[in-house]
Amino acid sequence: MLKFIAFVSSLLFSLPLQANVIPKDIRAQLQGPQKVGEVQVRFLGIRMYNAALFTKGGNAFSWNRPFALELKYARSFSKDRLVKASISELQRLEGKRKDHATISQKLENCYRTVRASDRFVAVPKGRNSVQFYFNGQKTCDLNHAGVRERILGIWLSDRSRDKQLSRVLRGLN
Repeated sequence: MLKFIAFVSSLLFSLPLQANVIPKDIRAQLQGPQKVGEVQVRFLGIRMYNAALFTKGGNAFSWNRPFALELKYARSFSKDRLVKASISELQRLEGKRKDHATISQKLENCYRTVRASDRFVAVPKGRNSVQFYFNGQKTCDLNHAGVRERILGIWLSDRSRDKQLSRVLRGLN
């Protein structure tokens, strides 16, 4: 009986550690990454994906410090739908701009069709560059003027579609 209790206890105590495991692709890109925020994104009550923000050493989010944004999908979406949704949000945030077609073409090279449990990770490498990883494999380096704030601002700015979720994701609430 004591062995059984010890076994069950070890399982219970290990659960929080497993829930906080940092994926290898994020550990490879950030020194001492810590999750600072996580949200569940829903549409009409249906879970679409979870988003998590990791910073170096768990520092407060800043555009000018290393970070990684992870999206873990709960359902399937085609690559075309993901690209169109990103450009639609970019247009909502910025209005129509001449370079949106160019960004769309670049995203075509970065994005993949996703299924439930697939993950995308975006890691900025400066103001004008973001690396994308799909299920741990690098898909592209997206290089474009101001792309860090422009694309990742869809989730990480106060002008995101859901300001409150964005604040929680950034560890502000």
